Amino acid sequence: MPWNDWQFWIVSMVAVLAFAAVLRPLLPSRNRNASCPGCPSAAQPNKPRPAKLTIDGAPIHPPRGAGD
Repeated sequence: MPWNDWQFWIVSMVAVLAFAAVLRPLLPSRNRNASCPGCPSAAQPNKPRPAKLTIDGAPIHPPRGAGD
């Protein structure tokens, strides 16, 4: 190993930084507000929406009081 060569240390530090940059997105985030929108920790639960009823594309209006 060229321990006394300054170029060895520069290339080694660049390799360590590149390795960290590649691994960082793969590790789970500790912060609730993750920096990337695709991270699982940043996912917000979706509110369920009621289904729109149709027959042949025409909307159906349920009778009043049916959903109460």
